[in-house]
Amino acid sequence: MNDICLRIHGLNVSYDGHTALKNIYLDIPHRQITAIIGPSGCGKTTLLRSINRLIDLTDGAKIRGEIWLDGHNVMSDREDVTSIRKRIGLISQKPSPLPMSIYDNVAYGPRIHGMRDRKELDKTVRSCLETAGLWTEVKDRLQSPATRLSVGQQQRLCLARSLAVRPEVLLCDEPTSALDPVSSQNIENRLIELKKDYTIVIVTHNIHQAMRLADYVVHLYLGELVEHGPASEVFQRPKQDRTRAYINGTVLTKPRTDVEINLKGKVCPLNFVFAKAALENLEIGQVLKVIVDYPTAITEVPRAMEYDGHKVLGVKQLNETDWEVIIQKRE
Repeated sequence: MNDICLRIHGLNVSYDGHTALKNIYLDIPHRQITAIIGPSGCGKTTLLRSINRLIDLTDGAKIRGEIWLDGHNVMSDREDVTSIRKRIGLISQKPSPLPMSIYDNVAYGPRIHGMRDRKELDKTVRSCLETAGLWTEVKDRLQSPATRLSVGQQQRLCLARSLAVRPEVLLCDEPTSALDPVSSQNIENRLIELKKDYTIVIVTHNIHQAMRLADYVVHLYLGELVEHGPASEVFQRPKQDRTRAYINGTVLTKPRTDVEINLKGKVCPLNFVFAKAALENLEIGQVLKVIVDYPTAITEVPRAMEYDGHKVLGVKQLNETDWEVIIQKRE
């Protein structure tokens, strides 16, 4: 039981008669990164919002079931919702800095919970900004408006703000979807560092991000729990056909390939350069298959293609050394 941080028991959520989650039974491991994967509309965000009771703010939502944290059922009416949200922080998809200074953004939560001593506040602000990897960039302009920060910096500020109230669990709802690759990697690196002290649950549509970050994986589909387990098992030896299909990008019909290029033997960034050149010769909507055998290319080629606005339809291992990346050209 000490290895379990959150225990979800018989969770059902519906909105105005539409079922969003069906009878979810799930244990979230302590101080690991758990990635929740699945297609849009499968209930990933609903699950996150249930864990910290933000689901209470949704009109028409009906919730049944239990979510246990440290011997407390957070779904119980007897539990203090403010206390729950202090223990279970949330980072949203888009950065949401408060309309105040950088300093006050981080100090906001501690002040609400009673911290008044200026030295203690200064120490907390600096510590959280350092943990979020932002201190050296903002230490000389702490009184500047947070809205003047770049989008990537704003997301790290939101991370610092969440950490300032000392949560036990950190929920991340697609925290890098609005960021460029460098900012995304910065956030990912911070999450990997933070898992030694926090239990982290991340929702992501990016299967490659889940592969990079996750220690544990949860696959949802149409509100149902399809499969869950250690990341190495789920990604390499999925037990369910639906999980295997989702990981391989074959949930629907297998995409037609218009052009195939073999980039075996090419290292990064050459494999991306060649793939990008091949896409430039395709019409919008056409599909490119890229064969690679360079380990870094398995994650970096899809990441770069998504940043360029193209759609990665699938990444599939062909044999011990070779992988295929399927990319659809977008505008």
